[in-house]
Amino acid sequence: MFRNNGKLAHSSPALPQDEILNLLKVSTGDSWVVRNWSNVSEWTADTALAVLLKDLKAAYNEGLKHNVTLPFNALSSTQLFNSMGKEKPEAK
Repeated sequence: MFRNNGKLAHSSPALPQDEILNLLKVSTGDSWVVRNWSNVSEWTADTALAVLLKDLKAAYNEGLKHNVTLPFNALSSTQLFNSMGKEKPEAK
């Protein structure tokens, strides 16, 4: 969040990070990342990719369960698997 929106944090040096997070929580900027920033800010790139992989697998399995095609999930998964050097997981 602050890595992508660094301008917000750096353009308002008078506002501490906690105040910026509180503002985001009550705005359209609210998200799971904002609400869990103390943990997320410690993530490495590998941690973030592992979380994304977990979510993509869950979406894939739900698509199978409900017989719904998810082409963008498939594309995202393929790109992520390739970037992480992983094989496509087996369907459950």
